Amino acid sequence: MSTKITSADDLLHLAGDAKTLEAGRRLFYSKRWRLVGGDGQWLWGEFPFGNSDKASETAVELTTGRYFCNCRGRQRPCAHGLAIVLMLKNDQERITVGQPPSWVRSVQHRATKPPAPVKDDLAATDRRSDRIDLMTSGVQELELRLLDVARRGIADTLAQGPDPFLSAAARLTDAKLPGPAGVFRRLAALGPDGNETDIARALGDLYLFVRAWKNRDELPKDRYGELAQFAGLKPKKEEILSRPGRNDHWLVLGVVEGAEDRLRFRRVWLRGEKSKRFALVLDYAFGEMPYERSWPLGASFQGAVHYYPGSYPQRAVFPAPTPGGRPYDGLVGYEEIKHLKDNYQKALALNPWLYAYPVYLANVTPVVGGRETLLVTPNGETLLLDPNYEGKYRLLALSGGGSIAVFGEFNGYHFNPLSLIGGGGILAA
Repeated sequence: MSTKITSADDLLHLAGDAKTLEAGRRLFYSKRWRLVGGDGQWLWGEFPFGNSDKASETAVELTTGRYFCNCRGRQRPCAHGLAIVLMLKNDQERITVGQPPSWVRSVQHRATKPPAPVKDDLAATDRRSDRIDLMTSGVQELELRLLDVARRGIADTLAQGPDPFLSAAARLTDAKLPGPAGVFRRLAALGPDGNETDIARALGDLYLFVRAWKNRDELPKDRYGELAQFAGLKPKKEEILSRPGRNDHWLVLGVVEGAEDRLRFRRVWLRGEKSKRFALVLDYAFGEMPYERSWPLGASFQGAVHYYPGSYPQRAVFPAPTPGGRPYDGLVGYEEIKHLKDNYQKALALNPWLYAYPVYLANVTPVVGGRETLLVTPNGETLLLDPNYEGKYRLLALSGGGSIAVFGEFNGYHFNPLSLIGGGGILAA
C-alpha cells in the first residue's frame, strides 16, 4: 500500500482514475507536442490549444511526483502530465535534455516558495471584528428561528417541505455561517424520508452552537477554535503551518467528493502509521478548476501534517507530501462496535462539533434486511449503514456473504462506507 518514485511507472500510479490515464495514453501518441524537455529533476512540455498559439504548459517534479499544468482538467495529474511521463517511459528520444524555459522556472519557484508571513495589522483586525459582528447577528437570527420551530412543532415544520430549511441556510450563508447553513441544507435534502428524530437531533446541535457562541469568550482556546471553525471562521493557512507538524507515514484510506452549486469539495482521510492518528485534508475547487493535488486511494505519503487547532483535532494541512517509499504497516481496526461507540463518545466530549468520525472495522459482514443495511460483527453487534449510501449491493457482492474490512465515516447514528481493505489493496466502497 505505498508509492515510491523510482521510475516512470511510479509516477503513472499517481493517476486519479483509469479514464485520465487512458486520455494521457492518447495524448502520448500525438505529434503536436512541442518543447518537451527535462533536466533529471523536472520534466516539461507544451501542447497547443486547438489552432491557437496558446498551449497547455505541463511540468512534473520527478522526485516528489508533483504535477503542474495550466489546463482546465479537474484531475491532477491531468492527461497532459501523464502523457509526458509516458514519453519518459516509452520514448525518451522525444525529450530534449537542457535548461527549463521561463514558465517552468516560474513553476519551480512557486513550488519552493516559502509561506508568506502572517499579517496581523490593524486593518486585518478590523475586518475580523466586522465579520464576527455579522456572524453574531446571524446567530441571533438562528436562535429566533429555532425557538419558532420549537413553538410550532417539528411536524408542522416538516409539513412545509424543504423551503424553510433552504431559506434558513441562505440567511446563515449571508451571515458568514457556512457550518450551521450546511446543517439546514442537509435537513432540506432529507426529503420525504426525513423523520422528526433526525430533525430534532440536528436542531438540538444547532441550539448547542447558539449557546456556545454566546459564551465563546469563556471557552478554553482550543474549544473556541473548534467552535469558530464550525461557524466558518477558519485560521489562515500560514498560521496552521506555523504550528508543529506531525511527521509520519500516511496512508490514503478514504476519499469523498461532492459539490454545492459550482463549488466542489473533497475530503481525504489519511492515517498515520506510527501515530495511529487520522488526518482530514479538505480541498475546494470552483467550477471546472482542478484540485491542487491528487490523492490516489491506497497510496502512501511521507511528511509532516499540520493540524488545525482544537482539543480533538482532525482537519489538517499536508504541505509537502512525498511518496511513502515502503509498505504501510500497522493498520488495526475495531473488532467490536461497543469499542467504536465508546471512543466516539470520548471524542465528542472533547469536540461537540465532530460530525464525521473516521472508523476502520476489521471484521464485519454486510446484511440487508428490508430497507436497512447492517454491518454485523462476529459477536452479533450491528451498525446501521447510512440510508443514503448507494453501494450496498456492491458491498454484498465483494463480501461474497463473508466478512470484510471496511473504512468509513460514523456520525453517531449511521456508518458511511468509503473503502474496502484486503490483500489486493484498497478499493472504493
